[in-house]
Parts: sequence; C-alpha cells; structure tokens
Amino acid sequence: MTTEKDHRHGHRERLRQRLLKAGRQAFADYELLELLLTYAIPRKDTKPIAKKLLSQFGSFAAVFDQPRERLSEIEGVGPQTCTFLFAIREFMVRYLEQEVEYAKAISSPEDIVEFVRTHLGLAPRECLMILYLNDANRLAYHNTITEGTVDRAPFYPREILKTAFLRDATGLIMAHNHPSGDPIPSENDHKITRQLEKLASEFNIKVHDHLIVTPHKAFSLKTGRLL
Repeated sequence: MTTEKDHRHGHRERLRQRLLKAGRQAFADYELLELLLTYAIPRKDTKPIAKKLLSQFGSFAAVFDQPRERLSEIEGVGPQTCTFLFAIREFMVRYLEQEVEYAKAISSPEDIVEFVRTHLGLAPRECLMILYLNDANRLAYHNTITEGTVDRAPFYPREILKTAFLRDATGLIMAHNHPSGDPIPSENDHKITRQLEKLASEFNIKVHDHLIVTPHKAFSLKTGRLL
C-alpha cells in the first residue's frame, strides 16, 4: 500500500530527475521553487508553500528579494526555510560578483547590470556604487561609498578619484538605485555624471557609464535605454 510519504518521496525524485535531464526550462516557477524548498522542508508537501510565496511576492526572483521578516509571514515558512532562502540569495550574489570579477572585460552595461541590481536594487535609500576598472576594462575594485535618503545619495567626486588612484583604475562605472522603482534618470543624475566625467578626464580616467537600478529594471545613461 502506497503511503502519503512514499507518494511525496516519489514526486520529489521525479522533480529532481527532470531537473537533471532537462534543466530549469522544463519547470514552471512554482515547480522549481517547490523542488528547492524540499531541501529545507524535507517532511512536508512544499508545492502549496511555493505557490503561496509566488502569489504573495509576484515572481520567482521577488521571493529571493524579500527580507527574512517578510518571508516568515508566509504560512509554512519557518526560521530554517527563511535562512535557506536567504543563503540561496547570498550564493547568487557571490556567483555574480565572481562572474564580473573574473570576466575578461566589461564591454557593455549588460555585463554588470545583474551584479549591480543584486547589490543595490532592494536598498530602501539611495546608494551610490562605483566600479573601478583597470586598463583591460576588468573590474579591479568596487564599493558602495554613500547612502542617502529615499531620493538622493551624497556625491563626493574627489573621494571617488582618490580611490581610483589607489587602485590604479583607468575607468569608472557609476551606479545607484532608485527606491521609487522608476529607473529613469533625473536631471541631477545627469548633472553628477557630467561632473565626474569632467573631473576624471583631467586625470585620463574615463567614466564608462552610469547605471540606475531598481529591483527589476535598470537604465544606462551611456546607451540612453532601459536594460
């Protein structure tokens, strides 16, 4: 006689085998999340929990964007599952960091937009990040140098250039977030970009781009388009 436990185990094993054979493309979002949750919740049916998470937060990616406090509000999501989902996000961040750090060269905004969005997209206040590039256009260093209010981050161009000299950087990419959710640049965004470009050019340092990010959108001032 087949028990509920046996049925659940068989279903999970079929999901795992499908992933190994066909990859993520063979899964709906809820199925992929369901499979992932089995590693944090080994003794329960995780399909209803996966569907609740997607219904509450709107998308697969948005589930991982949530703070642990929000995740814990979902029925069936306990401390262990919150920690598990948080850890998955941190693994993804580390992956994106090293993907950029070890890339041969950064040649377009698409090469770094996910990296920047992962770092800044969810910040509740505006934060300014600078990516410092070497003469091969590879990432030499990056830091988030200022945190401001919900609609503006402080801007200190001389501090940016000081770090560029210390890191032997020949190029810069500016990036900041818009907590409003709208990535379209303001007049002030254009102004500070021009200001840094002018000052950096005096020291033969090129400002390659200025990216504005939200959790799910981005805008490149260099290309003048959404990414």
